[in-house]
Amino acid sequence: MDTKAMQEEFLRQQNEPTIGIAKTYFRVDKKTDYTEPDNASGSYTDIVIDGEVYGRALRTHKDVKPIFISIGNYVSLDTACALAMRLTDKESHIPLPTRLADLETHIARGAERDKH
Repeated sequence: MDTKAMQEEFLRQQNEPTIGIAKTYFRVDKKTDYTEPDNASGSYTDIVIDGEVYGRALRTHKDVKPIFISIGNYVSLDTACALAMRLTDKESHIPLPTRLADLETHIARGAERDKH
């Protein structure tokens, strides 16, 4: 079973709608890169591997790096991108839930470093 099939099976078992949002691009097959979307808010390019769309590079604001969207469960890629755009404010190019999780991770890492 390949990585995508394992992920899809896990998410089906959760029986909840999910989407994936990342700040950096992860090469699923170790060779496929993405094409930069146009420099406009809402622009995107699909990430295609062996003829199958795996996700999307989405630019949430002009003059910022794109974020990377993947579908999870019960949500289409178009809907996942629309949600990401709605959850992104003017303060950051990253959707608020992802930004808050990122900030908490930095705090936890700092606390862990301080222990040692």
